[in-house]
Amino acid sequence: MSIIATDVSKVRPLLRRMNDGEPVESLMEDFNTALKEMKPDEMLGAIIEVKYVEKDITIHDIKEFLDIHEHLYHKSLTDIHISKDDCHPLHVLEKENRLLSGSLEIIGHLLECYEAGDGTMVETLIAEVVRFEDITCHFNRKEKLYFPILERRGIYTLPRKMWAQHDTIRLLLRALRKRMEKIGDIEFRHVQKSFEDLRDACEEMMLEESYLFIPLTQSLFKEEDWSAIATESSAFGYAIESVGKYQNGRGYDRKNKSESLDDTVHMQFGGGYLTAKEANLLLNHLPVEITFVDRNGLFKYFNEIGEAEEMMFIRTPLSIGRNVANCHPPKSTKKVMLIIHDLKKRKKESETMWFRKKDKYVHVTYKAVFDETGDFKGILEYVQDIQPFFELPRKVKRHSSPQ
Repeated sequence: MSIIATDVSKVRPLLRRMNDGEPVESLMEDFNTALKEMKPDEMLGAIIEVKYVEKDITIHDIKEFLDIHEHLYHKSLTDIHISKDDCHPLHVLEKENRLLSGSLEIIGHLLECYEAGDGTMVETLIAEVVRFEDITCHFNRKEKLYFPILERRGIYTLPRKMWAQHDTIRLLLRALRKRMEKIGDIEFRHVQKSFEDLRDACEEMMLEESYLFIPLTQSLFKEEDWSAIATESSAFGYAIESVGKYQNGRGYDRKNKSESLDDTVHMQFGGGYLTAKEANLLLNHLPVEITFVDRNGLFKYFNEIGEAEEMMFIRTPLSIGRNVANCHPPKSTKKVMLIIHDLKKRKKESETMWFRKKDKYVHVTYKAVFDETGDFKGILEYVQDIQPFFELPRKVKRHSSPQ
């Protein structure tokens, strides 16, 4: 793991002076003195640290900071320079942002038309908001593919803050759609306020991507990282309609190929014996999704019962080795860690929950795993679609009994 060495003492005074409104001209000499020896990733790491410690430093201050840096050194950190391939994951993010920005403009224009008295705009408005909901694909790919790699590089604050930002936008989008569906029954100002809040949050998010997220990933990620992201991205979908294959992607294969496992040596499992290949195949043929978090809280294993995009909880190899606390939204972290604590301390035998996901009833169970001496080994999670049980004929339900 390579952790960025940051020297905030060089960056903080400059950002503070910019935030205080000092003219750019008076900053140039100090900029050159402070930054000429700093590598891009070191500077970006320091900027991120200052931004999230000193709350009044805004993304607009950071934008101006990087614009000055570009002016001084004639090198843009925000332009995507590592690949000209339109299907490179960063180009895809940029294209999605352009689409989403355009969609926000359309929604704003349609609201103006409605306010001016054109009541025929309602269906078109709702359809555009539904289309805008594709932004969740953009968020999911960042959270499940980019953030684990940033964490391996020692970057934790930016992913957590961005994930919280995503969740805020999700809530604002949900609120806008609900108010849009009641647009004829509520005061228009409530709909307008919902839209303005969503627009402001999305614009903030896109600026942070352009001036923090894209420069940092471009500076830190290797070609194998981009290949992995490109390969795994289809499981989460896109906000744009068509994304081709990243041509430079190479050397990454997500499949856990059972043919490479030993099929000759038999090891004891449970009440019998299996080879490594047989055990792997057996786990992948279970009608439940299994994940395992080890005693140190690291995500260590998941079975592959089908294609990633068909899973109830999409798992990818990029998340292997990730701390379980970082695998969940910031708003859920406390609840997840409490469940793990209670299971580890044997306060509970298991924890279960269920929810509706499209046409499925998803049932989730968490259990602590202990060895024969009672030592805690980790947490097992298994997920299954229980919708088929609801669809059993009534006669079968009534007369079936335990064996």
